[in-house]
Amino acid sequence: MIVLIFYILYMFLFFKTKISINHPLEYYFIDNLSNYFNHPISNSNYESKICPFGKDVIWLLAIYLFYKTYYPVNKKFNRIVIFVTFILSLLNFNALTYLIPYFIYEYLI
Repeated sequence: MIVLIFYILYMFLFFKTKISINHPLEYYFIDNLSNYFNHPISNSNYESKICPFGKDVIWLLAIYLFYKTYYPVNKKFNRIVIFVTFILSLLNFNALTYLIPYFIYEYLI
């Protein structure tokens, strides 16, 4: 679990790439949001493809996973966290891609 936490933090905070994975609706609702939710769309620059919101909220998931490592968590609450994480990651398909190992881990456990 600790390795998963470090992986998630690295991918969201430090990982840079030229590949941007987007869905067509991003152009419409990202433009209407504040700069806090803006992330590079169809940009081939070598940079992080995660918005400031994603970089901040990933800390909540990391803290939750760290807590869950040492203390039992209610299954219903855990499912809610997984669902909210999935829904929020739909704002940016790069974030969804980076979280695939987390979703696989939760599914297997």
